[in-house]
Amino acid sequence: MIRDKVHHSLLKARDVYRAYIKRGRSKELLDRYNKMLGLHVTVAEFEHARKRTGCDEEEYFGYEFYRRTDEERDAYLTRVRRNALAQKVGDVDAALTIPGNKVLFNMLFGEFLRRKWINPTAASPEAFVDFVRQQGEVLVKASIFCSGQGIYKYRYTDEASARALYKDLYGGGYVVEEVLRQHPEMDRINPHVINTVRVATYTDADDVHILAAAIRTSNHADGCIDSLHAGGCACPVDTKTGVITADAFNNDFVRLSEHPLTHVRFKGFQIPMWEEAMETVRAASRRAYELPQCRILGWDLAFTPDGVAIIEGNWKQGCDLIQYGQGGIYHQLKQLCEKL
Repeated sequence: MIRDKVHHSLLKARDVYRAYIKRGRSKELLDRYNKMLGLHVTVAEFEHARKRTGCDEEEYFGYEFYRRTDEERDAYLTRVRRNALAQKVGDVDAALTIPGNKVLFNMLFGEFLRRKWINPTAASPEAFVDFVRQQGEVLVKASIFCSGQGIYKYRYTDEASARALYKDLYGGGYVVEEVLRQHPEMDRINPHVINTVRVATYTDADDVHILAAAIRTSNHADGCIDSLHAGGCACPVDTKTGVITADAFNNDFVRLSEHPLTHVRFKGFQIPMWEEAMETVRAASRRAYELPQCRILGWDLAFTPDGVAIIEGNWKQGCDLIQYGQGGIYHQLKQLCEKL
């Protein structure tokens, strides 16, 4: 009995310490965002919103909860709520699920990719070198990373360097892909990167529901990633028309009316081939529904001169990109999750 009491006391002390550390980190983040935005949000104000919505500090400021009522805040999908809904409908939180692994995804969704690719681990050195030589320049992607992590371009120079790359990638879980050409209209935004569109969907037995869409672009002329968390920016997109509906935002919540490099105005920009994009998303979503644990998904699309290409599907997609600047989708998704 004494041992049980001691154990209980130690667990209680641990929980108190963890809460203390968590509160301290939370205050540091609040101070950072307050300074960044010229606000004076208190810990108590933040914790009130977190208790009701499960929001974290980034979500609190990104969704502008500091100027919203409790009822308005309740409309937003937070990471905590997303996780709960994903668990409810049976979407598995594991990198080895189909949308979580680029090798498996490319194998099963090949008709939507519009690009050649190779799995170094499943190829011979000769086949790999030949693929890279023919392409000239390729994208190297770690199969289970997200948010653009670990992606880089490789340009073929000679057989020796290509064989060295093969040796580095073999057995490591990588895909190597052809570099897509971009539609001329999308080049107007930023010709130095593939500007992708994220489309959030929920699929049930009867329909594919389009929840929200947003376009991303890099703010730079170098690199190959357009991720919001890699120095890029994003804009909300009307899911019915494919028109950008508001100014861009970046990860520091700064608003941009035009692209800093090309000076193309964001609001009112028409994304090309939108009807084809929606048809592609619906077809891919229906395919995903036939697989286990693939109902709530975020599709990343590229627009090429030859048509719409799916870059990847994302399980448990980020909530920020699809809600910043265009309102929350929590109630809609929650209601849809009642039907499988």
